[in-house]
Amino acid sequence: MVNGTEIDEGFQDRLRQAESAEREMQRLEPLAAEAPQLRLQKAKAQKEEERRRAKEDSLAKARNSAQSASDKQNRVPELLGHAARAVIELYTLVKEIDASRRQAMESLAIADRVDYDIELEEGEEHERSLDRDTRGLAYALAARHGDTRVKQMLEELDPDFTLLRGCNLDEPLYRDVANFVVQHAVPKDAPPQALMNTPAGPVPNEPVPPFPEQPSSGGPSNGSGGSGGSGGAGGASDPGL
Repeated sequence: MVNGTEIDEGFQDRLRQAESAEREMQRLEPLAAEAPQLRLQKAKAQKEEERRRAKEDSLAKARNSAQSASDKQNRVPELLGHAARAVIELYTLVKEIDASRRQAMESLAIADRVDYDIELEEGEEHERSLDRDTRGLAYALAARHGDTRVKQMLEELDPDFTLLRGCNLDEPLYRDVANFVVQHAVPKDAPPQALMNTPAGPVPNEPVPPFPEQPSSGGPSNGSGGSGGSGGAGGASDPGL
């Protein structure tokens, strides 16, 4: 306490403390002024560190994914070989099925030709017994024979036949593979139902090649039924798949 010229000891101590604090404030003031800038630098450094870690993590994941893809790609040649062999096997089987169907049609064409010749001979005999002209008989009978009749006969042997019968065609990939193989294995003249998993519809009528005119006399038919029947009944160009 200050009392005149007397200064007690307590006052001296307080003054010393105040002056010490003043010096400390003067010393710390420049450092305190740096605080905002230091905080900005700290935030920037933290952001850069986060970016660095994010980049390193992403690069590590990319390397792992790329390596995984490379490891898996090593299996592609083997699996592609399996798939190709399976497709070739399916292709070969479809070709064999188509060939068997065509052979069946060739045999049925012979049977149909026999039926045609018998009907023609019996019809001519009947018409001659009635003293009627037989020239139009071959054309009338030909309309019931030939490719149309052969297809019907083949359908009767296996009414529900289709190349893809029993196949799972609900899956688009299965359906695409099946149609791809069939389109390459079966000749383009095969009917569309070969590609479907439903029974074939009614066989459409097809024009029958003209037959030679029959003689009006009561003599033999000069083989007209034979040559004509081969044009209408012997055709087996379409397996009716």
